[in-house]
Parts: sequence; structure tokens; C-alpha cells
Amino acid sequence: MKRNILMICLSLMVISINLSAKEPQKYLSSLSGINKHLENAEAKKSLEKAKEHWYKGKKRYYKKSKQKQNLNVSKISSFNQNKKLFETLGVGYGGASAYDFYPQEGTEPIWMSAIDLALDENIGDNPYYQGIKDFEADDFTQLQQSLSKSQYIIYWLTKNWDEDWFSIEQIQAAMDEGYVPVFIYWYFGDTLVNSMPTDEEVEAYYQDNSRVSNFLNQLDGQKIIIMEPEFNKNPVIATEETQKTFASILSNAIDTIKQQNHTLLVSLCMTDAGNRNEDLSYSSCGYDNCALGDKYSWSQPEIVYNELLNKIDFVAFQEMVAQFSRDPQNPGTWEEPNPKSYTDSETGINLLAQRINNLTAFLHEKYNKPVFLPYMTIATATWNDTNGNDQIDANELDLTGWEVKASNTYQSLLELKDELQQNGLFGYAPMVLFDHPAHDQEGYQYFLNNEYHLGIIKTQAKDAIDEHLLGDLDPKSNIMDFLYQ
Repeated sequence: MKRNILMICLSLMVISINLSAKEPQKYLSSLSGINKHLENAEAKKSLEKAKEHWYKGKKRYYKKSKQKQNLNVSKISSFNQNKKLFETLGVGYGGASAYDFYPQEGTEPIWMSAIDLALDENIGDNPYYQGIKDFEADDFTQLQQSLSKSQYIIYWLTKNWDEDWFSIEQIQAAMDEGYVPVFIYWYFGDTLVNSMPTDEEVEAYYQDNSRVSNFLNQLDGQKIIIMEPEFNKNPVIATEETQKTFASILSNAIDTIKQQNHTLLVSLCMTDAGNRNEDLSYSSCGYDNCALGDKYSWSQPEIVYNELLNKIDFVAFQEMVAQFSRDPQNPGTWEEPNPKSYTDSETGINLLAQRINNLTAFLHEKYNKPVFLPYMTIATATWNDTNGNDQIDANELDLTGWEVKASNTYQSLLELKDELQQNGLFGYAPMVLFDHPAHDQEGYQYFLNNEYHLGIIKTQAKDAIDEHLLGDLDPKSNIMDFLYQ
């Protein structure tokens, strides 16, 4: 078994594949579905109407002065804020600016603001939300009480992001209450699987950087942007030249974005692309077994990081693990995927929390920067090919198969809290709050049926049949308890 098989599979470093001719440029990873529910024109219209019903707070926010504060005072305040932020270990949530639910009547979805889930203590009494199909007020009240203990609210700026997805007024309200918005800026995405960006793509990126800068400039207070998550794909890390070229692109982007956002905290997020097999113990992994870490792989993007060390405030990484996915060596076509399942030892799932601790320590020591885990996913369905036909049949899926393992991982992270903090970690968050029955539907769906099981809360919505969420919330195992203390 070649060393890089699981490295490729479990880190979403998808190899070149035989895509159907009609979809040659679509993104390949689960991230491509993260904002898909927001991208059509009908969603934009209904989302705008929904904002009228969102929590308005205490009416004391969003009085942004057009005149900037004294820059020296702002810098001193920012330094103190950042020091405090980096000295604590907080958790976050997010995955979207708003979540789409089925209505009791009609067809237009009801959009629940992500920020309402932190700020609105009376969310169960909101008449607009009471129109959600199967709405359980107590479930949402309890969820709000849990999420209000978060420190970070995670948003995604995908390539075709739209400012209308967001409520500046609400984000500012959350910031005034002490929450820190984290904007994950995923622009090039999985196009980097095939090649470095072209000159035309880079120019378009630079233009988008100005949009991002203008958008963030509307917010006063502590805020974070994480540049190009999962950047460490093969074409980028292939040579010293490609790494320096990519670093130069990001350096220019950071300069543009910070022109109007001097105190913005900036980072760059790598994929944990290492070998995860508990039964393997390559010396290059650097631990008793490779499930505990892979220092060789973790060092691969070091030129990019070193080139940007004077422009980033911390280092970030992500984790995405599943018991089955497309076969990375033989993924099949867009419409006819070839699935592959893995044993617990192959995925290293039982040692994931310690692996996160080890990677945190590795990055902190290597770059002398604080460390952040802005999104992690443990897909909770499992598949057992009982009839041996190499296809996923409905009766072969256990939709709760990994829920306890996911819960155990979050429990272990909580138990490791002091050590994680000592190793430089100041925050982590699940990638997705709710399982969505249409996540990346009609997309590449690298995790196949598990694309519908990436969250930490489920509803009775039917995979690949329903289009929206239902209001009967069902938190998975004890994950919420271990996350939001």
C-alpha cells in the first residue's frame, strides 16, 4: 500500500479524474456545497425578506462613524484585544450566514439567521421562526443557550459570494456583544487540484480582494479572515517556485484587504493532508504511529508559510474525516462514483483528538504563531458493503454509525483543553451546524451519502429528497455538551 493513498483520500486532495464533459470545472470537495443554498436568485429574494424578522438587538449598534478612529489608539486597543484572544481557547459555530428551513405553509423557505442563534434569547417565541415546519420552540431555545457560549461565528466567502447573504447590522451587533466573526475566504478552491492559477484568474482574484476589503470595512471591531483554506494542494506545493508564486499572490491579496482594515487578523489555512493509518509507523510521520501525525506532510507547505510569516497573525489548519468516500485512486465519473470504505485504524478516528493536539504543537513550534482550527468535520454515517457489489445501497448505510465516535473526539478535545491551549490553540469549530439533506447535491460529492451528515445536529429531513431543513432538531450524541461549555 503506497504511503500517499490515505493522505490523498482523507484530506480531500483529490487526484485528476474523469469528470463528465458538462461539468469540467466544478469544485470537488465538500466545501463546494457550503453556500450553495444561498446562490440562486430565489434564495436571494426570500433571504432579503427574512432579514426583516431577524433579531434587532438593543438598537445601540451599527452607528459606524465614517471617520476612522485615531490609528495609534486603534492599534493599541487591537493589540490588547488580540493578546487576550490568543491567551484563551474558545469555540465557534457557523457554516452559513443563514439556514434554510421548510415552512409550514407555502414553498418559500424560512431563513434563520446564524446570529439569532447566539443573540436572540427569545428565539423560540419569534413568530417568523414559528412558521418553520415541525418547529419545536424548546429545541431552538436550548440551542441558542448553547451557542451563546461561543466566541467565534464562522462565515464563508466562496468565489461567488454576495454581500446580500449577510446582515452587516447583525454581525456588528454580535461583535458589540463580544463575538468574533471569522470569514473563511475560499476563492481558488479545488481548481488548485489541477494547476496553479492563471494570470487571468489571479487578476480576477485581486478584483475580488477589493470587494472583500470594502465589505469588511463596514464592521468595527475585532474580526478575522482566513485566506484560501486547503491551499496546500499538489500544484501549489510542488516546487519552491510554485510555493513562492502562490505566497506572492496571497501577499498582494492581504495587502489589498488590509488597506481599509488595519487591525484585521489574517491567517492561512492548510489541510491536514497526512497519513492517518494507526497500523503504520513510518519514521517520516514522527510519532509512534501515523494516526498521531505526519510531520513530513505537515512540513510540505512551509515555504508558503515562511514567505508570509510577517503578514499573518496565526496559523490555521482543518480536519475532515469520514468512514467512506469516493475511492481516491479510482473515483469514477461525476454521475457514477466508485465508493470506498475504511476501517477505524485506516482513518485513525480513535486518535483524532490527540492528532489535533500534535498538529497544533507542531505548527506552533515551527512558526512561533498562535494556532486556530476554523473548521472540522467528522461525517457521522457509515457504510458496509454487505452484498459486495461496490455500490452504496440504502440498507447498507448506518446514518448514526459514527455519531459516538464524533462525540468521543469532541469529548477528548475538551479533556485536552489545557494542553491544547499550552500548545498554542486559541479556537476551534465544527464546519457545519446542521446536517443538510441537499448538501452539494448535483455536485461532485466527494463524501457521497456522507455529504448529508457533516453537521452536529440532525433533523428528520430526508437525504437527497428534501431540499431544506425541518424544525425538529436532534443534536448528535453529546457533541453539543462537549463543545459549548
